Amino acid sequence: MPAVADDPLARGALTGRVAVVVGGASGLGRTVAKAVARQGARVVIADFDAERMERTVEEILEMGTTDAAHALPTDVRSDSSVRSLVNDAITTMGQVDILVNMAGVLLEGPLDRIKTSDWKWMLETNVLGTVRTTMAVVPHMTERGSGHIVNAVPVGSLGKTSPHDVAYDSGYAAVATFTYGVAALTAGRGIHVTLYATPSSGPRVGQNTRKRGMGRLLHPTDDLEEPRAGTDQLADSVIDALHHPRFLVFADPADAAAVPDRWGEPQRVTAGSK
Repeated sequence: MPAVADDPLARGALTGRVAVVVGGASGLGRTVAKAVARQGARVVIADFDAERMERTVEEILEMGTTDAAHALPTDVRSDSSVRSLVNDAITTMGQVDILVNMAGVLLEGPLDRIKTSDWKWMLETNVLGTVRTTMAVVPHMTERGSGHIVNAVPVGSLGKTSPHDVAYDSGYAAVATFTYGVAALTAGRGIHVTLYATPSSGPRVGQNTRKRGMGRLLHPTDDLEEPRAGTDQLADSVIDALHHPRFLVFADPADAAAVPDRWGEPQRVTAGSK
């Protein structure tokens, strides 16, 4: 059962909605989980780190802005684990209105230093993990005729990448194209789909890291417990997109100028279309 706060709560604009935040136990995912809870949403934290999940749930309830928060251990590399996540979230909370995909791993280094095993490790979580969670909630949202899916990608995956981020951004370029396809698939069904571009200068989507051919101190790992100053503002664009649905959203609006114009609003795909 979810932990439930005892005191009367100040109600926000997302009151009555249930948000599942995958990767919500730490980093930017934790910030987004707190942001939707601050708006009154009931929150499910899905992550593999049980200790951080429980700590995040406690912090959310202490905020006093939502009446429920729940932790569900989840391995996005597993079909059965993701199915259990969605089924348990629906059973526990009654529905899933919002899915935010923030789980990921970080793979850095020159292409000639990255092994095939590294690619598989990254793709299994960053790409297939997002595919699993997204497609697991689509039938539920379609049946209800409402829902909002937010998939996070680094802005480098949408435009110009750096030499050490080619593998990482390649995986998320696949996520971006997949998300565009989901938006087209679900158009007209009451489901909104948002591609959330995190800034090149901010925290990464993934916290579990592999670096190849790089000095260990070249890019220090972000603190998992206390996001850097300004991270709260990065979640503002997610909240705004939930209130004013649109496909492409930038955590830092200045990044929009560096992204090609290909990411317009998706159009619904009908049978026989080419």
